Amino acid sequence: MSQRTQIGIITLVALLGYLALSFLPDTHCALLHGQHEPLLVRGVEFCGINEEANYYSPKKLQFPVRMELALNADGPSFLWLKGEDDRPMLDHEISLSHTQKIHLHLRQAQGDRAYVHLHPNPTEDGRWSFQLPTEFWASQPGVMLQAFVDFVPRRSERVMLAECSAPLPVKARDNIKATEGLRLMSHTSNTFRTGQTALIRVKLAGKDNQAVKLYPLMGSLGHAVLFGDAGSNPGYAHMHPSLEGGEYDGQPSLAFRLRLPAPGDYDFWLNVNDGADQYLRFTLTVTQ
Repeated sequence: MSQRTQIGIITLVALLGYLALSFLPDTHCALLHGQHEPLLVRGVEFCGINEEANYYSPKKLQFPVRMELALNADGPSFLWLKGEDDRPMLDHEISLSHTQKIHLHLRQAQGDRAYVHLHPNPTEDGRWSFQLPTEFWASQPGVMLQAFVDFVPRRSERVMLAECSAPLPVKARDNIKATEGLRLMSHTSNTFRTGQTALIRVKLAGKDNQAVKLYPLMGSLGHAVLFGDAGSNPGYAHMHPSLEGGEYDGQPSLAFRLRLPAPGDYDFWLNVNDGADQYLRFTLTVTQ
């Protein structure tokens, strides 16, 4: 092969790579949420009044990053984010996104289908450490955990997603107390048809219908994550509230815009802060 041919091939590959990157979203929230129109309200930045979240399968999108997971029953657990060169990504290589560098979503594929949103801490050797919550040990050990991450590499400044799974290690069960106080009063949607944009509203109340005050959580008044069936439809959608009114009522309501995925049952998890980190779940059924 002549030198001129080699140069031509290299130039073509570089051009194709540039074109591929140019079609990626150009803001931190665009891939996960469709639009990013920050709005400051009472010190809280919402990630777009009329944003539309989408349901993604990171493996199908084939991002140039691979996640590895090591779960530990008696100490910190770890994850690695490795690029195409198989080198772990370090702390200085990742930008802040919604006040954190890595957003880790862990969900039990069986059993209680528990969920938690974590932010691993960096180590010097490329590991990111986190502690599994006590609630995860309440179910049978050995069930599979699904792990999804979203983060923004400093070099590209574009959101990347990754996923993997690992079995929950064996550990003696602890006595778990159910979360008291906050409860889900109602959840509604203007549509349940696949492919349409749904406005999903959730209304919250305290114990005995007492008033509830929501506090900022990672730059928002709440976060919601949608999970599909771990076997037939693995994936997730990560949402932040749109500003539709009622967020500061005594019984606050939050609204989320989502382009509904394929028909089926999905776990809709809501994560809010009413003085403590709270998780609430309901089933969202998408129809034809």
